Amino acid sequence: MRHIKHERFSYSDSIHLVSNAIQDFYGDYWDFEYFWEAIRDEFPHKLFKSEKETILHEYLWCISNNSSVIEDFRNSDYSQEMFVFYENTLKDFDVRIPSKIIPNFEYIERHGFCENCKSCRKLIAYVDWIQEKIDELKPNIIHSAFHVLMLNKHFLRDFHERLAEYIVRDKAHLHQLHSEFISETGKIKRMSSWPVWLKRGVFFRDKGVCTICRNPLSGDLFLGIDPDMDHIVPLDKHGSNDPSNLQILCNKCNNKKRHYSSTTSSYDIPYWNLPTGDQE
Repeated sequence: MRHIKHERFSYSDSIHLVSNAIQDFYGDYWDFEYFWEAIRDEFPHKLFKSEKETILHEYLWCISNNSSVIEDFRNSDYSQEMFVFYENTLKDFDVRIPSKIIPNFEYIERHGFCENCKSCRKLIAYVDWIQEKIDELKPNIIHSAFHVLMLNKHFLRDFHERLAEYIVRDKAHLHQLHSEFISETGKIKRMSSWPVWLKRGVFFRDKGVCTICRNPLSGDLFLGIDPDMDHIVPLDKHGSNDPSNLQILCNKCNNKKRHYSSTTSSYDIPYWNLPTGDQE
């Protein structure tokens, strides 16, 4: 593991972002329409070719840009409790808050927020400082949220099924722009091969077991046999080659699923269910 790049994750803000992303996805269809209009011409290549910065990253950026510290501040009662969440996010990255910029919250709570006095102006400056730091950390927060959301395969299936609806709707436009990747019927062409980083990443996320039947596949990997990389939403159903639309299956389950269904599973292996030396 020493040659693998390790990255720091921010779970405080990323879990909050994931919650907003799921709530917005299932609760407000207009937001997804806005997201699709934004990516249709700028980032469609992410649907055709697997990239580390996925279409799911773009969706999380879109959700993240809909909220800010300043907006939360304006909708709050200006108490110190409102800032605890963001302060914890900064602590995740060892960002120290200088004591000299922290406003007198007790004074503001007693006298109210007027915007003009010295204490209130200091509070406004404090909000701006936190917003600046959060913006600097946002790429990492987005990536952290991506890793959390990638575990939710039912969401991934629903997300890519909705993307498929828009691909079908705008198939003529997409084909005109990218005929080398998408057919006139709106079906995205299969990649000729999967990059090693992607195969290893999906295998690691799925803990080396078939998503459907749950049989271990590590023995095949040991023998040099790659597990089948499966599109959760099949290409024949207008799925994409984005990494967030992939899972590993055994050959038997993959042959059964093929291009007919978007079958996936929410099963996982709890930490405490891992075998010990005297228990299989």
